[in-house]
Amino acid sequence: MAVVMMTESPQGTEQIYERIRELIGPERPAGGILHLAGPSPNGGWRVIEVWDSEEEAQQFFEERCVPAFAAVGVLAPPAPQVWPVHNYIK
Repeated sequence: MAVVMMTESPQGTEQIYERIRELIGPERPAGGILHLAGPSPNGGWRVIEVWDSEEEAQQFFEERCVPAFAAVGVLAPPAPQVWPVHNYIK
């Protein structure tokens, strides 16, 4: 079942996001359907992704994102919110 995974970092910036993306790489990860990123309406930075499954989303976050956060000095990355997708249109 497809899921949405959202992370929101109140201290996040476009510059931090771009550094993390460089470390993760530009290729689409297995199970990744859609990736959106931009400033949060509450301040900081927000990333929203759609995944084929929660397992693939969590695996990507733990194996690729957490080390990238640490490499740019974010030792406590924001915990992602995950919820099931009822429908999406490509």
